[in-house]
Amino acid sequence: MSNEPVTSGAHDAVAALPQSGGARAMLKSAILSLSLLLCSVSVTMAVVSSLKQDFPNASTMELQSFVNVPVIGGIIATLIGGAFASKIGKKNLCLLGTLLCFAGGFLPMFVPSLALKIVLRVICGFGVGLIQPLSASLIVDCFKGREADTMMGIQSAMVGLGATIFSSAIAGIMTIDWHYFYFVYFFALLVFFFVLAFVPNSVNEIGRVHKSAQADSATKAKRTKMPLGAYFGMVLQIVFATGYGFYTVNLSLAAEETGVITAVQAATVMTVVSISSFIGGFLFGFAKRFVGMFIGIIAIAMEAAGLFLWANTASLGAWYAAAVLFGVGFCWFMPYVNFLVNEHTDPTISAQATSYAFFGNSVGSFLPTYAFAALGALTGLTSTWKSLNEAGVMMLICIVMVLVFNAFDKKKPATVEAAE
Repeated sequence: MSNEPVTSGAHDAVAALPQSGGARAMLKSAILSLSLLLCSVSVTMAVVSSLKQDFPNASTMELQSFVNVPVIGGIIATLIGGAFASKIGKKNLCLLGTLLCFAGGFLPMFVPSLALKIVLRVICGFGVGLIQPLSASLIVDCFKGREADTMMGIQSAMVGLGATIFSSAIAGIMTIDWHYFYFVYFFALLVFFFVLAFVPNSVNEIGRVHKSAQADSATKAKRTKMPLGAYFGMVLQIVFATGYGFYTVNLSLAAEETGVITAVQAATVMTVVSISSFIGGFLFGFAKRFVGMFIGIIAIAMEAAGLFLWANTASLGAWYAAAVLFGVGFCWFMPYVNFLVNEHTDPTISAQATSYAFFGNSVGSFLPTYAFAALGALTGLTSTWKSLNEAGVMMLICIVMVLVFNAFDKKKPATVEAAE
């Protein structure tokens, strides 16, 4: 966060938060619980094949829209949520987002039309998009120093835990009757009540801009400009997520291409990535204590090392080692970016700055398939196995980008301007 002056209201709101004891622990838990919902739309891809039973005449694209279209709604809402957080209050926006996630996720069970199901699920995706930037920016707003580092690392781990909870629950329900998988969205309702009960109303005043204050020129406070780091973080996320996506799209096919590693073993490797990412999230704060923001370069280097190992070895042991590096690197990179985009912000723009990073990640996540095809057309390389080298190069490009930005950012002090 910036060391620049912020409104006294923001300081008072943070000071009003519980500072110790059980109330402090519950505040932390409530904020972290938001991250459990961030994958609640994308993990439902498992039910797409079952939808075919009810809609046999639907095309593959129409069936995939059950997941893809709501995700697009979430991307749009991410930017909207970041912009409106300072106007309607951050707790209020969290509550609205979780309610929309529940309603848009559960109500499609009662709708017979695929098109209407998708429309309702767009509401779910929109709700997730509203809370996505707040899941990280509230940590930056409410906590400082080592406490913030630890919380941001755990936040990264909670995203993976949420995906595991939702996917496991969906798989369990599908063994009985897939039509009832919508009940998993009652979890969003639990998060709603958790936030309602344990996040103080004073959180609404953190970074809030009141119309009366805006109208009174005599009381206009200096407001931090959107820092260059916020825009850089968005671009960095696009490149990083594109490279990361080569892993999600191509690893299973790459394993079979080796002629040694099976698809089942590749699935186990991906499980190791998930476990490593979850455990690594809890170590982020400890590691950052020693290396500071250099942890970003370390994280990206671990991603590159994992990708190059996968691309150039056919040893299962080496693939497992790469999975550990790749998993830990990912869960360290995400909180690093959240800190990066907020280095020169104050609470009035922290949510919006964070939304840029999540927006960049979402855009990058859509590009891997197209990037693989485009690079194949340019280079003639169509091997899914060796394409992981290309992803590794993208990570090296990210490292260069960070080094150049760091050199530039040190020469340019943060600036503030009067609110217009």
